[in-house]
Amino acid sequence: MEGFAKIADRSDIKDGTLTVVELQGEEIVVTELDGDVVAFSNLCSHEDCTFVFEGQGQLEKNEIYCDCHGSRFNIVTGAVLDPPATEPIVTYSVRIEGNDVLVGPA
Repeated sequence: MEGFAKIADRSDIKDGTLTVVELQGEEIVVTELDGDVVAFSNLCSHEDCTFVFEGQGQLEKNEIYCDCHGSRFNIVTGAVLDPPATEPIVTYSVRIEGNDVLVGPA
């Protein structure tokens, strides 16, 4: 992904709510965490399972859990917290411009 692109309105992003948007063929999860907006890939780096399916996903504080094989990740850094995954997930830089939420390369 090059540059920043609008993916949502800031007013639509709520704390603890996982919103999935599609941008350039990629599913990106957006949520609010302690007042900041964070964005990360909806694909687990282990087996490409999705974190959020039909509006449901397991988020606890700043960690996302993959239902397929039990890996956990930090949604801010992408770091693996529990195996079997060994590679981090993709995270995105986020900018807020007015009411627009924009994401760009990490």
